[in-house]
This record gives sequence, structure tokens and C-alpha cells, in this order.
Amino acid sequence: MGYEKLNEKMMELKDEIFASLKESIAIESVKGAPEEDAPYGRGPKEALDHALALGEKLGFKTGNLDNKVGWIEYGDGEEMAAVLGHLDIVPLGEGWKYPPLGCEIHDGQMYGRGVLDDKGPVIGAIYALKAIRDLDLKIDRRIRVIFGTDEENGSSCVRHYNEAGGEKPAIGFTPDGQFPVIFCEKGQSFWEVTKKIENPSNIKVLSIQGGTAKNVVTPRCTMVVEGDLDVKETEGITVTKEDGKTTIVAEGMGAHGSTPEKGVNAAVKLFEAVKDAGIGGDLEQMIHFILEKIGTETNGKSLDICWTDEETGQTTLNLGVVDCTPEKLFFTLDIRYPKNGDREVLIEHVKKHAEAYGLNANVESEGKLLYVPKDSELIQKLMRVYKEETGRDDQPIAIGGGTYAKAFDNMVAFGPTFPGEPDVIHQPNECADVEKMMLSYQIIAAAMYEIAQK
Repeated sequence: MGYEKLNEKMMELKDEIFASLKESIAIESVKGAPEEDAPYGRGPKEALDHALALGEKLGFKTGNLDNKVGWIEYGDGEEMAAVLGHLDIVPLGEGWKYPPLGCEIHDGQMYGRGVLDDKGPVIGAIYALKAIRDLDLKIDRRIRVIFGTDEENGSSCVRHYNEAGGEKPAIGFTPDGQFPVIFCEKGQSFWEVTKKIENPSNIKVLSIQGGTAKNVVTPRCTMVVEGDLDVKETEGITVTKEDGKTTIVAEGMGAHGSTPEKGVNAAVKLFEAVKDAGIGGDLEQMIHFILEKIGTETNGKSLDICWTDEETGQTTLNLGVVDCTPEKLFFTLDIRYPKNGDREVLIEHVKKHAEAYGLNANVESEGKLLYVPKDSELIQKLMRVYKEETGRDDQPIAIGGGTYAKAFDNMVAFGPTFPGEPDVIHQPNECADVEKMMLSYQIIAAAMYEIAQK
């Protein structure tokens, strides 16, 4: 079907949409100290109240589950189709050209924390519900716009929704990713590898520190040694000797943990530089493990966990944080695996290889594999809407990252950013092209209508 009427209706609502979005952006909904009626702090609660009040003002049924998740609903069907978004934001940060809570438009761009992630799409979806109702379009499933308030800090909001018996959708999408549609999110396995030192080094290593987060390639790594250690300076390795200590600094290049091949790991570089310095003991065993079982590989081949799938890509392996003292060794691994990967085999092999070097490897957290076949009702409908609304022939994508879509079965990430757009989410000057924003809301509206058909 054509979506002309729905598109026209969304354009008619443009001023209302932007006025409501401006109100929402003005709320600094960063997670704060919990209060009795505000489990994630005042800001997220205010944003939740604002969205619920908007739903009531527009004449919809609303729901609020313990001030963690809210929803707005339309229709009478037995089954429910859902759009899942979030109203919490990451901290504002420094370096904004325009006020981060101002929702100002400059040169066709709307600036504000949350305009893309994820207040804009949530407000757009609420008005899409109004457009569908005002046009009296026939739907078989109820449509529920669900909005959480803790997505940026681990999505405990939707976990609570599921555990507290919130109604599960039969089908749905989250406009908290990218177009055309993300049909697969790799399985994720985050590890902490540790060892209490029993066999000290020949050389007194005071500290090794590197990395910013488990899901970032180590950009810089520093080793401080008591006394004089003979290490050669090479590109990216600097050696300083003063106050009876030797400090070796390795400079790499950070990259996201889901694409470690785009970075240069400074910890690996450091260990390569000191491997022949006669360190000895448990620390030398750890260095051997990192160089022999990880090294510059980013696909887990030497750990026997490299899976390759034509449709959903290859295993990725990232060494993130290193923190060693004379008492303990510690580093993190971020492993992501495609559809044909085996979680049990992965766990068994990583533990086995670590043990061979005297190390304890433990899974710290996991993200399940999300895979919805390209020929499923959901992907077919979303791709049809996207192609009709944009005229583009982009193909569904698989990613190593994770989205809100993992919260429910038969849900995928769909929008709001278009292929080739700069990544401004979580950055200073988060902004969206106003015309593209409206197109994304029209696509969301058409998709809501489509998934509400049986």
C-alpha cells in the first residue's frame, strides 16, 4: 500500500511533534539518586511523567509500571505490536555549540541531548499513534509505544517490565539503532581474567595500567618497574628512567570493542616490547597468554572460538582493560560471536586456555544473540516500508553492538539514523537533520501500521 495519507498526516503534526519534543529535551533525564517515587532519580521520572501526560492529552490509554517503564496504547486487538524506546539520556558533557537542553534548530539541524537517542523517535512514535487513529486506519493488533527510563545504564527498566509480568508484544521494533533494519546482533560475552600472584616476577613491576572500558580497544598502556629495565624504544613505545624507576608507555589507537580490527591495542604493543626483558613469574605467564592467544588477532582463532558466518559475520575479540599490581593480575576480554557461534563451547575454550597459563577466566556479563530471519514477517514488513518511503535498496544489517531490541522476542532495531550519516549519538552536539527526522517519523508511523496488521 502507499503511505501518502499517513505521511501527510505526520507532516501536519510536525509543529506539535517538535513542541512536545522541545518539552522532553528540556528535561535533564540523566540517571540520578533513587527517590521513593523515582527509582532512577528525578530527571528520568520527569521525562516519564511528561510522556504519560502527553499520551493522556492526546486521548490514549496509558500505563506506568513502578515509575520505571510507561506506555501509551491504541486499538482493541488481542495481540499487541510494540515500539520500544527510552527517555533517559547520557550525561550532557562539554563542548556543545548550542544548549544541549534547548532543542534549537540551526542550518536545518536540531541540536539537543536525546533528539536521536531516543526522545525524538519516542515522541515521533506517540504522534504516529495519533496519526493512525485520526485517519481511522484499520489495525488487527493493538499498538503500544513503550518507553523505559534506564536504557543507558543497563536496561533494568525493561527487565523489570518482563519480570513484573508486563504484556509481551507479538511483534515490534525499537527506533534506537539504524536503518534499514538490524536483523542480527551478535552474542556478547564479557570476561574478567585474574590471578592472585603466587610466583613473583624477577623484576619488581609496580603497576601495569591500560584501557578505558571493556568494550574499547586499549588506547594506551603504561608499565612502571622498580630499577632499570632495558627496553628498546620503537614507534609508539616510550621509555623513561627517573627516580629509580623505569616507565614504559605504549600508545595504540582506540576503537569500539565490536570492531577491534579498526584499532591498535596498546597493551599488546607493550607486552611485545617487554617480552624478552626477563620478567619471569606469573606476570610473564600472563604476557605469554596475551601474546600467544590474543596478540594482534581480533577473531579469537588461537582460543579456538573463531566462527565465521556469511550472513552475520565473524567472531570478534577485544582486550580492553589491564590492571596489574605486585599482588594481582587483571584484564578484560570482550567477545562477540555470530549466529553459528556456540556459547557453551566459547566458555569452555576460553577457560581451558586461560587455565593452561595459570589464569582464572570468568564471564562477568553476557548479551544474548539476537537473530530474526530476513524472510520473517517482521523483517519483510519493515524492509518494505523502508524501501517504499526512501526509494533506497539498502540491505538488512548484522552488528556486533547490542540494542534495546534484545528485551523481547521478535523485535529488531529499526532507525532512526540513515546509512552514511555521521555518528553523533552520545557526542557533544548530538543533532539531527530536521527533514530526515520527519522522514524517520513517517517511516516509524508506516511501520507501526504494518506490524499492527496480521
